[in-house]
Amino acid sequence: MRKLILAGALAFAIAPASASAADTTSAEALAKASCKTQKAELGTKVFKQTYNTKSVAKAVKACAGVTEDTAADALKNAAKECKAERDADAETFATTYGTNAGGKNAYGKCVSGKAKDTVEEETDATVEAAETCKAMKTDETAEFESAYGTKKNAFGKCVSATAKAQHEES
Repeated sequence: MRKLILAGALAFAIAPASASAADTTSAEALAKASCKTQKAELGTKVFKQTYNTKSVAKAVKACAGVTEDTAADALKNAAKECKAERDADAETFATTYGTNAGGKNAYGKCVSGKAKDTVEEETDATVEAAETCKAMKTDETAEFESAYGTKKNAFGKCVSATAKAQHEES
């Protein structure tokens, strides 16, 4: 009986914590959303090629590993930007980003919004790079193979290099 009561109390204590965690933007959540978008936009075959895996589960894991670092950096940079904005003009900051009474949630909304935008840009760059590499592999096979090789990781090398080049241009 004591164990049952303890388990019930624990369940009630955990439920609010997990509900609030779902509202919080984390690097893991941003990475997961990015990988889901990449898989949907690229298709399963190209998504697996991009991360050089044989299964979707391994590709998702590889994607999350790469993207989570980007997301963590995006959150740190967004926090710095939002703090600077808030320090410059707190009242305007609260009305711009806040959605509750008095704009008390403005900082969190600012950080999550800016971080999501950054991760979405990276996701779009990866998808665009993969599409470019897919076309190059199909249409310009000799050039593709001379630039990236013929091994199974050639497509991933192409995507990485192309995304990096696109990022440097912008």
